Amino acid sequence: MKPVCDLLTIVGNRPQFIKMAPISHELNLRGYKEYIVHTGQHFDENMSEVFFQELGIPKPDKKLEIGGGSHGKMTALMLMEIEEILMQINPKFVLIYGDTNSTLAAALAAVKLKIPMAHVESGPRIYDIDTPEEINRIVADHASRLRFCPDLMSVQNLAKENVTKGVYFTGDVMYDAYRRFSAYQPSKEMQALELNDEPFALMTIHRPNNTDSMEALGRLLELLRKSPMKIIFPMHPRTEAAFKKFGIWEDVNALQHVKIMPAVGYLDILYLVNRSKIVLTDSGGLQKEAFFAGKPTMILFYATPWPQIEESGWQKRYWKDNGIDTETILGEMLSYPLPSNKPNIFGSGDAAKKIVDILESKKWLIPRGDV
Repeated sequence: MKPVCDLLTIVGNRPQFIKMAPISHELNLRGYKEYIVHTGQHFDENMSEVFFQELGIPKPDKKLEIGGGSHGKMTALMLMEIEEILMQINPKFVLIYGDTNSTLAAALAAVKLKIPMAHVESGPRIYDIDTPEEINRIVADHASRLRFCPDLMSVQNLAKENVTKGVYFTGDVMYDAYRRFSAYQPSKEMQALELNDEPFALMTIHRPNNTDSMEALGRLLELLRKSPMKIIFPMHPRTEAAFKKFGIWEDVNALQHVKIMPAVGYLDILYLVNRSKIVLTDSGGLQKEAFFAGKPTMILFYATPWPQIEESGWQKRYWKDNGIDTETILGEMLSYPLPSNKPNIFGSGDAAKKIVDILESKKWLIPRGDV
């Protein structure tokens, strides 16, 4: 059967939409067409559709409705649906991003059907197999033919696993996106915050370790209550649901110095990052965006996929006794020492061009006019 497309891209959540934007733009500039599958892993509009609108990403050719549920159920449903799409479309090649359940399902479906696959953001490791993302990364990396690494440490990580062929240090497409979109105007709602020069901390929380127990939420609530500065808190749907489940949603909303808002789009999060004094997060993606912006980060998790940022002094983990180290965070929020320099870890902002160059050189792309 003749392939319907040369390159089929599979994405499903916020970080993946951001990563694909520079590559999709570069593919379009060069006259290539990708077939885009959106798994629906992020089904909330502020976590999904708004990113396609803001970043100028082509509308997905196929959108699945797989959101919520356990890791196993979500991955299994996506695997079934993606496999069926791949058999129908019969692409020559598949492009995947990051380390989500969508990544895992796409990798398994493609490798079982013997469709060559390329993985963007290949190689990061935290060396903790209890973290679902770690398993997803490992499977995706070992199943892929081409591996595009955001930093040199990722190349080294793959070499430790005897993966050396098809490995390329391209730089980070998230840095491409940061450079391109930081100058864009945020939403009217964001501008209406009138942040001015008042120092504030930007906070995001979404990991199960921080949301799935009353003990974890209690530490978070204590941090919010005692914060020595204003906090802007875009609320992930998982976190809001947890606060409501454990009956402390009203307590959080009653805090006058904490601004709760729904999860925001990419342009708005960049606006907040660039104007914040410090970032508190358990998100690996936001850690990098803060680093790009020259903002220190307090990591509300026990591990980071970017130890080289931590080594540079721009971020630090705050974790104690299986939860966030509230006392230390409160003691250092106002006095976090800014490093004297910011090393070039993630390339020069031209990762997308390098990735498409490699895809061309490997004959993974055919111009529209040649089809």
